[in-house]
Parts: sequence; structure tokens; C-alpha cells
Amino acid sequence: MSRSMQMSFFSGLRQASCTYIPAHSKNGVNVSQRLLISAYQNIASRANGGDGRSEAIPFTIWGKGADVLALCLTPGKEFTCFADLHIYQGRVYTPSAPGVDGTPITLQDGTPLTTKKFSFTIRQFDLGNDSHKHIMREIQAQVRGEKFWMQGHPDYENFRALLKARMSVQFDPNSPTFGFARIRLPQGAGIGAWIQGQSVDRTAQPDAVINAGNATDAAVVAKAFGGAAKASTPGPVNAAQSFQLAGV
Repeated sequence: MSRSMQMSFFSGLRQASCTYIPAHSKNGVNVSQRLLISAYQNIASRANGGDGRSEAIPFTIWGKGADVLALCLTPGKEFTCFADLHIYQGRVYTPSAPGVDGTPITLQDGTPLTTKKFSFTIRQFDLGNDSHKHIMREIQAQVRGEKFWMQGHPDYENFRALLKARMSVQFDPNSPTFGFARIRLPQGAGIGAWIQGQSVDRTAQPDAVINAGNATDAAVVAKAFGGAAKASTPGPVNAAQSFQLAGV
């Protein structure tokens, strides 16, 4: 039987929210760290007085790319990506507030309620510009100077130093966030610590290439990848290597 192939291209997306799941093992098999990204896509239509409508699209990036994007994918940041469609059976949760996990629904006989879901696994990710709202928020909070974009200006150098400091943040399982992503610790039967020396299935958990849209992001991403923009290390980075679960 012949196999079908597909690759999806997305442009002009904006980060809506991010959830970081650290590296761990399940039933004795390593599962790489991953970042779940919800992104807004603006769709032209007559809705909202002709302004169109927005739809949230789920993405997943595996491995070292998850660490990098958790630390630099600011709220509303623009990006472009190539991704593979992934269809799976997933649990159904009760509605909840944005950024808050709902409660999984279980049928009367104790069977978890599931439904067919989809997401896109990122293969190539191109960073774009920060959102205007986020930039103004950081300027007003004096996190970055007004001339952060002007090479040679003190604001520019200070901002580069800030970005490098952000990329050096270590994963802490006791913290609610990792960079700009909230942390969700793996739970359930068979969940354990990352097994040192064991590789992961890169067919199901592929590496991704991350490209930067400007010199500042390029320097930060290159530093995070040790001089290359591709995640080639199979194991987790930062303190994710020592990730432990209570009782494991």
C-alpha cells in the first residue's frame, strides 16, 4: 500500500500561549521535552466588521528547540513554520479559563472520554518580530530601552544582554513557568525520570530547525544551539536532565 505525504506551511502566525512539558520517561522509554504552542491565525472574512476572524492552531516542537522557544517566544511574537499534521485520540476536558487546564471527563463506567484531535509537529521554525503590544509593555516597564533596535546605542547593547540572560535561565520543576511558557509536569501511570544514555524515537519526536529573522535573535539562537540552528542533541538541556517526579 502506497503512503501519502504532506507538509503544511504557515506564515504570519502569532504566539497565543505556550506550555512546556519537560523530558521524562514513560513505561521505561524516554520522551523528549516538548513545547505546546497555541498560535493565532488571522483569516480574512466579513466577520467583525470586515476585520476577519482569528483561529487558534496547536503546534508541538520537540527536543532542544522546545527549550529555545520557551525562552524566546514572547507573547504575540510573529513566526512562520513548516509542520507535519498529527492526528491522534486525546482526552476531553471540561472548559476552563485561558491558560488553565480543565478537568478530564470520565464516563460513568470509568472509561476516559476521548475524541479525535489534531496538532502540527514543527519541522522548521522562523522567528519573526515581537508584537508591538509586548514591546511597549517592556518599554513602559523599563525592561528594554526605547532605542533597543539601534545598533551602537546603549539600549541596544543592554537589550542584547537581556536576551542572553533570558536564554541562560535553567528549567526548575518547582517553578510555574519556564521562560515565557507555563510548565506542565507529566503525570500518570508509568511516568518516571529521564533515563540517561537512552535515545529517543526521532521519527515520532523529530528535531526542528530554528531560524531567526534578525541579527539579535540569530545571535541568541546560535548561542543556545552551541553555534548551530539545528537541535542535534537527543537528550534534554538545562536542568531538565535532572528532572525528577515526586515518588519516582
